[in-house]
Amino acid sequence: MELETKIKEIEEVELDNPIILEGLPGIGFVGKIVVDQLVKQLDAKKFAILESDYFPPQVTMKSDGLIDYMKNEFFYVKDVGENNQDIVILTGNSQASDFEGQILISKILANYFEELNAKKIFTLGGLGTGEMIEKSKVCVAGNNKELIDEILEIDNTEIRKDEGGAIIGASGLLLYYGQKKGIDAICLMGETPGFYIDPSAAKEMLLVLFELLKFEIDLDEINEQVEDTLKKLSTSAQFGPLGVEPQINKPNDDLRYIG
Repeated sequence: MELETKIKEIEEVELDNPIILEGLPGIGFVGKIVVDQLVKQLDAKKFAILESDYFPPQVTMKSDGLIDYMKNEFFYVKDVGENNQDIVILTGNSQASDFEGQILISKILANYFEELNAKKIFTLGGLGTGEMIEKSKVCVAGNNKELIDEILEIDNTEIRKDEGGAIIGASGLLLYYGQKKGIDAICLMGETPGFYIDPSAAKEMLLVLFELLKFEIDLDEINEQVEDTLKKLSTSAQFGPLGVEPQINKPNDDLRYIG
């Protein structure tokens, strides 16, 4: 049986050289938290869905008992920030479950972004450190040196220290397939221990995006998420006092990648 992947448009939209922001599930759910906040705070509109047989063979259960299937979703916002920039946000509840699916879906996404006349692609994710950190830095990698240098002028950004480290999944592959389409693409990686969902790393990434793309959103909700996470960490028997590195479930060095 041939496996299928397709993008279904549910609304026809006219976009002016949009910037793409991708945040699919990965380490610390950093990118996912960022894009979910943007969708909510910017009142973004869903216009397309990607469905694929390469997603994990499962459904998720919602709070009302109904199920939801594995998918990626595209949202748009027009005239954002000082530059009146159109933005397309890619989010979802899954990535492909094997390397063949990752490659195929990333190629389809790059083709679609080319059809949308995308100006730039920013992929967003978590960089697992394997240890507790006081403040998350935002690391940068990409296919355009000038754009990398522009981002490095923003506070709390740096180049990844571990040269040769891999960027796994759509966050990495979209840089490569974007380059083949002539689209500048950057991956922003929020440092995160990798042991839990990390809104602190997501907040630091949002602050970088605010300066980079010249816009802002309300941070009250994510600030509440940060406070709640810190409280849970400070009382967790697994993690011990906040700031003390946990002694169990520590990822190996070879898991210090973005997801």
